[in-house]
Amino acid sequence: MKRFYLLLGILTFAAPAHGRTVWATVYDGWYHGRTTACGDTYQHWGSPTAAHPWLPCGTRVRVTHGSRSLVVPIRDRCDCSSIDLSAGAAYRLGVPLDGTARVQIDR
Repeated sequence: MKRFYLLLGILTFAAPAHGRTVWATVYDGWYHGRTTACGDTYQHWGSPTAAHPWLPCGTRVRVTHGSRSLVVPIRDRCDCSSIDLSAGAAYRLGVPLDGTARVQIDR
């Protein structure tokens, strides 16, 4: 029985991110200039990027907020259960820079 629960947990964890509605937050400016999990330098207002807890580095996802949509690469890991956006990506999507918003992500 324990093996079944372990397998079920792995399958749930590895589920694809097709059309999922999640909470989006915005990276803190404190991370600006630091190295990401993918080896890139994080630019707070630079090109739109995102962090995700389990999607592989380099994965490109479409993030939709209301009528705005943007394709962003995953460049870092986060300890959240949703997605973290750079300030540049959040601004282009209309996500509040000091809060959270519900967004849809598609791979």
